[in-house]
Amino acid sequence: MNAAESHDNVFSYLQHRILTHYNEARMILDGKMPPPRTAIVYPTYVCNQNCTYCEYHCENEDVRAVMPNDQFRKLMKDLRELGVCGTEFCGGGEPALHPLLAQVIRESHADGMRIGLLTNGTKCYGELAEALVDCASYVRIGFDGATAETHERIKRPKHPDATFAKVCENVKNLVALRNRKNSRLRVSMKVLLDATNYHEIEACVRLALSLGVDSIQFKAARLCDTELNAKQTREAKERIAKARDQFPTLPVVGSVDKLNMRSRCWLTPLQIMIDPLGDVYLCCYYVHRKPSHTIGNAFEQPLKDIWYSERHWEAIRNIKPAECNNLDCRFVHYNEIMTRLLVGDEGQLEFI
Repeated sequence: MNAAESHDNVFSYLQHRILTHYNEARMILDGKMPPPRTAIVYPTYVCNQNCTYCEYHCENEDVRAVMPNDQFRKLMKDLRELGVCGTEFCGGGEPALHPLLAQVIRESHADGMRIGLLTNGTKCYGELAEALVDCASYVRIGFDGATAETHERIKRPKHPDATFAKVCENVKNLVALRNRKNSRLRVSMKVLLDATNYHEIEACVRLALSLGVDSIQFKAARLCDTELNAKQTREAKERIAKARDQFPTLPVVGSVDKLNMRSRCWLTPLQIMIDPLGDVYLCCYYVHRKPSHTIGNAFEQPLKDIWYSERHWEAIRNIKPAECNNLDCRFVHYNEIMTRLLVGDEGQLEFI
């Protein structure tokens, strides 16, 4: 098996790792709340960029919260006690702007937690880079353009350290550090496509290859003035398909197809989501429906009391698919698979 085939097999598996949650899904279907395996944690509501498509403008301009250090540490311990095995730091804001992030990554890893990071890449150097290489499973860096002109137009950096050149330098150095230490950290690029950058798909893949990352993911930007129209979506899909053929050594994953939930999402208990204020939500797509999606505050109540509460079940029952369909969520795919297996009984899982 060559390197390209090996990469393809890995990413094909990742599309179906929801199957490893079979027992938890069975519990949910039977009306029992399982412990979450994954946590999504937003350490900050501050950012050193001002992306044109960002849905957290209000939080970053008006709230500007950074999770208190003591609460951050306690939260990670509480998550481990709740049963969480892996935590993804992302945001609301730029997670790497939290001054304690590198230390929390090391402490959580020592406590048995697996770590992932979604970041704009502007702070992936020094102590944080060392912590990621030593302790994290993956880091995904948002670029949204293959040139400084496009990157700056979309990301609108607020500081010289947040520019395209600086991010490229950080990513190249992070990959080199990973390679020197023979770390298993996976480094990938993520590109949100809209009407202003979809023409750079091939150039983005070339950039990914030059930086030495392990994969590149494309998704469509949603709920913005520059969202791809039907014609642009078709062209973007053709460009992505062409890039997969043209660059077989690099996994090119993702899609710009619209993902629509056809029935109420019932798998949200597979993960827990906490913002910098300690508010606990059903999932990370909560900004446009905070009252219905919040189930408690981890800084004010024991996390286990929140998780196993009637309020949690009530919020799940009140999920509205039309609201889910404002954005593209991987749980659309996950719900389809698990519904067919468990509700439709198409898997015949009693047999091997």
